[in-house]
Amino acid sequence: MVSNPEADTAYGIVNLTDGTHLKAPTVTVPGTDYRAWAVAIPNGKTISAVDQYDKRHHRLTHDTYWR
Repeated sequence: MVSNPEADTAYGIVNLTDGTHLKAPTVTVPGTDYRAWAVAIPNGKTISAVDQYDKRHHRLTHDTYWR
């Protein structure tokens, strides 16, 4: 999964239905102004929610439209 986050997003967490949490920092793609974070979803796993946080660990978004 790849996300194009807002400017104040420091990292994202993908929550899977089995309780696993996959965390990735927001980075700038070298040579561009494009910012993103990405995680690999294991085969056979399902996303239950995606959360994005700022550098102070305050949740900015909570998306549950993954079912």
